[in-house]
Amino acid sequence: MDKKELLLKLCEELTKAVEYFYHEEDAGLKAFVGEVLGRYGSLFSSLGWAITWAREDVQEKAFRVIEDALERKHLLKCRLEEWLSWKVGEVVDEVLEDKEGEKETQQTQTPKDELPF
Repeated sequence: MDKKELLLKLCEELTKAVEYFYHEEDAGLKAFVGEVLGRYGSLFSSLGWAITWAREDVQEKAFRVIEDALERKHLLKCRLEEWLSWKVGEVVDEVLEDKEGEKETQQTQTPKDELPF
């Protein structure tokens, strides 16, 4: 699947979850829909960051995680949105940690022509 198809498939999965769990009379299921929406929000936030700011290899890794999860969702021991939120979040966090490490390294290095005092 290409990236656009994966995003559309994720939106379709979100729609199915909302249709399945949202019942106007049942406050418990409405609360559960809120939890599902929060997880999808986290997932789409991380994915949006990757699409906008990350290198192409990071984007590909995030989309591979999504494609793999959609193909094997019947094997997951938790809900799809939970799994994807964790895994895509891990991909993004890894990149952000690398960037923070680079910034710290640049800040601790002093130019040779400057005196240390």
